[in-house]
Amino acid sequence: MTNNIVNQIQREYRRNRELSNYSIFDIEASLKNLAEKGIIWVLKDLRDICEAEEILIEKYLHDYRANQIYDNLEEFLNIQSSKNLTEAISSKPSQSTKPSKEKQTKKRQHLEVRDVTHFIGYKKAMELEKKVIELCQNFPSYEVDYIVNQIERSASSIKERIEMGEQIYVGEKFNQYSIAIGSAKETTAWLQISMGQEYITRDQFDELDNLTTQVVRILTKSLSNIKEKEGKGMDLPCPYTPDVKNFGAYNNALLLVEKIYEITNRKEFWKEKIIVKKLRRRATSCAANIAEAHQLYILKKFRFFNDSLKALDGLDSLLETCLFKGIISEKELKEIGVLRISIRNILSTKMSNLSKEKAG
Repeated sequence: MTNNIVNQIQREYRRNRELSNYSIFDIEASLKNLAEKGIIWVLKDLRDICEAEEILIEKYLHDYRANQIYDNLEEFLNIQSSKNLTEAISSKPSQSTKPSKEKQTKKRQHLEVRDVTHFIGYKKAMELEKKVIELCQNFPSYEVDYIVNQIERSASSIKERIEMGEQIYVGEKFNQYSIAIGSAKETTAWLQISMGQEYITRDQFDELDNLTTQVVRILTKSLSNIKEKEGKGMDLPCPYTPDVKNFGAYNNALLLVEKIYEITNRKEFWKEKIIVKKLRRRATSCAANIAEAHQLYILKKFRFFNDSLKALDGLDSLLETCLFKGIISEKELKEIGVLRISIRNILSTKMSNLSKEKAG
């Protein structure tokens, strides 16, 4: 019967996740609840979970290792029906359970829904998207499948997430605005990469970068006001985010992108189109993920920093292939290696600090 219960717990977790529309707040609460009850281990082998869920499962499995129940689950959970199972693993109180004062207070912390088209932050995001699309029409054709698509996607995401954040729930507004802020910072990264390759001018960059900065400031101010008023008593993150341009790993990642473009423009790479595309994608992905990590929630920061490290690992493998083919030298590999090591060390330290912050 234990295997049946494991399967039921997994199905119930998937169902709850879909009902919550994959809200990171509900997912985290559900996983913590399963960890406290000693059954989070049943999710460890799920194949349809994202990296953020994997990180949380590992964290809570570690934090609540002593709680885990591996035998006689049916006896421990007192399972008699699927309804009882749902109640046993649900993070929500049953109808017969009276919610605490804290939860009653949170229920009242709702927002008034407004017409988002009148919101200055939305108007600025729409202006940014339009100008980015216009600018990208002059990019080289070989960048359409990557830089153009990526910068248009990130710019569009800002507007879309602001629109999705216009709802009654305080926590979900913070969630959607956090993603919008991350997308704005990612857009800045693609703009800097584009300027570095002279696809856009310094004046064009400054204009669009100023727009993204305005959007971030407006969203930050809006969240700050909500936290002080409607969000009192709620565990909401600080809405202020650092300027990614002051982050050492990000600046080194931009230098890495320039170096990769420089070497892949040489005639030795003319016959290696697949490798060229992969090298550029890994390098630019590293910079873009570092930028997008500069948002509100620790879990999301961790995820994007981790994706940057993955991009670096992929770059390492490709560069070794280039060395074997004789299209880059040992000296060039070492020069790039200095940047890679610096980025990896900064990100590893940052992620370690985030883990301590989360645990605290």
